[in-house]
Amino acid sequence: MKRYYKTMLLTFLAATAFISCEDYLDVNPELGISSEEVFTDYFSTRGVVDRANFLIHNYVYSDTDWSSEIGVMSDECQVTHTKFPPHWIYNTGVWMNSNARELGGMTNESAGAEYHGNDHQAEPVSKAFLAIRSVNSVLENIDQLIEYPTELGYSQKELKDQLVGQSYFLRGFHYFQIIRRYGGFPIMNKTYSTTHDFDEIRPTYIQSSDSLVKDLDRAIQMLPEKWNDQNLGRATKTSARALKAMVLLYAASPLMNPDINPYGSSSRTYNTTYAEKAAQAAAEAINGYPAGGYEMFNMSEYTENWYSRTSGFPKEAIIQAPLSRHTDPNTSGRAGQGWFLPQFAGGWLIEGQPTQNAVDWFETADGYDINDPEAISSGSFDPNAPYDNRDPRLRTLISVHGDDMFEGLPNPGNNNIRIFDARPGGWHYNFEVNKNKFFTGYYHKGKHKWPGNDKWNRSRGWYRYFPHIRVAQLYLDFAEAANEAYGPNGVVPGSSLTAVQALNIVRNRANMPNVLAKYATDKDEFRKRIYNERAVELFQEFHRWHDLRRWKLSKEILGEGTIYGADIKDIGGQTVYEKKALQGAVRVFEDKHYWYPIPTSVMDIMSQFEQNPGW
Repeated sequence: MKRYYKTMLLTFLAATAFISCEDYLDVNPELGISSEEVFTDYFSTRGVVDRANFLIHNYVYSDTDWSSEIGVMSDECQVTHTKFPPHWIYNTGVWMNSNARELGGMTNESAGAEYHGNDHQAEPVSKAFLAIRSVNSVLENIDQLIEYPTELGYSQKELKDQLVGQSYFLRGFHYFQIIRRYGGFPIMNKTYSTTHDFDEIRPTYIQSSDSLVKDLDRAIQMLPEKWNDQNLGRATKTSARALKAMVLLYAASPLMNPDINPYGSSSRTYNTTYAEKAAQAAAEAINGYPAGGYEMFNMSEYTENWYSRTSGFPKEAIIQAPLSRHTDPNTSGRAGQGWFLPQFAGGWLIEGQPTQNAVDWFETADGYDINDPEAISSGSFDPNAPYDNRDPRLRTLISVHGDDMFEGLPNPGNNNIRIFDARPGGWHYNFEVNKNKFFTGYYHKGKHKWPGNDKWNRSRGWYRYFPHIRVAQLYLDFAEAANEAYGPNGVVPGSSLTAVQALNIVRNRANMPNVLAKYATDKDEFRKRIYNERAVELFQEFHRWHDLRRWKLSKEILGEGTIYGADIKDIGGQTVYEKKALQGAVRVFEDKHYWYPIPTSVMDIMSQFEQNPGW
């Protein structure tokens, strides 16, 4: 562990040495800069905080930002070619020492590469270590601050509190990126020298979470409710409250409580004490978010969460990576195409496609699960027209057979390309199969593809965003925690909401009816709708993979389940819609895969620190 932290420190030195305007971010004597020179001045101190802020992973940084594309590791998407790591590493279970993208964050030594234009090489975890060191240096030296500006509209006390509050928030945010993947981890509450002895007894996930929550409570006390126009997008009290709710929900989840859900067992019991804490934290965030200037978009504005003609921060984004030139397609070109745009339209071989599994999550417009026999008997769902009368989010987020792929934009020059044809012999089917790729019968739309995002129209002027937490998630976190602590219809103390009411707020925004009463009869039945609503509302927002893990459902759904694609064909002059297992699209998931393995190079120098189970 000492060797690892030394590597991370040297990486930090190397990264900052190449940036003349940010040399002050490193206070190591080797650079000839004293801590007094950095931390006596407000702007240089804020620069250290902002370094940790810019290390929040930006999912739309460049064309090839696939560093944390984990949808294809779950059941919501399928990687389209066997040559890429999501297929031959993630989905085959060969994780130990793989050092591949999402799984390589613990040993990725190019974590500072985002300053060299290669952000797609840096993982959230590798960035987290650098960010934590930055804010720890601020917290240790904040009392040296004596030079304050007068033109920012805040008092000296407010400016100092803002720096401290942001530091605690950012330490919590980045530490969460570590523990949600690796489990309990040393509590990094100070800057460390290369001689520090890290060989310590490993804390539990709950102990790590408790430490994290203390940081967020400090942040809530010191952060502003709302920033002025010059500082929009920075963390607020609502940001810290929402993250606290998410952290506590994870701590309440089955995976994080091995005492009541032993390793290898099928037990999936929540920790109700932490579920109560999570529900109350979410209630506080819900009560306060309007004061922070946040609100949910209506359905006609839904995609403003991810792309907009207007620069700035989406009003629904409670936590959002800082804006940069890479979120502006006027300068970065085709951000997001690498993963999500079909190859025939200018994307890459590696793009993932939505699975039939995911399409089946979207209820009928009347609120029926399509697998519910009553959905057909009531006439709500027609298997012969499976995309009709469905949750509006389906056609907003996913392109299906029969869709206009160009939504009225100029024809690409081939009439066969315009109308999506997923039938054998159809243009799109033939293109994908001829490229020796997996073909699910679906393409991404809403969250990753703005109008005219193709090699023919090359529409620019769309600003790209990808929130880490938005208002809708806050209600979903509340609903899950409240259901476990108080049942579907129990009112959470400090709130007027029940779990059912919170879920309905998210559904109603999408022009969906309230959840059917038959699905909310008890905690167990309603939990299924909560899980499903998260899968739909947070589709392809990098939650599904972590949700399945914390629910202890990955082994059942991924390891023992099947990945399906659409099977659409003409029989006797009628189009028949079925599904088929995608041959070779397997997911190897065993009990040990619930936690990422700590690399051998780290474990070899430890004696007390325990490896994750099964590795």
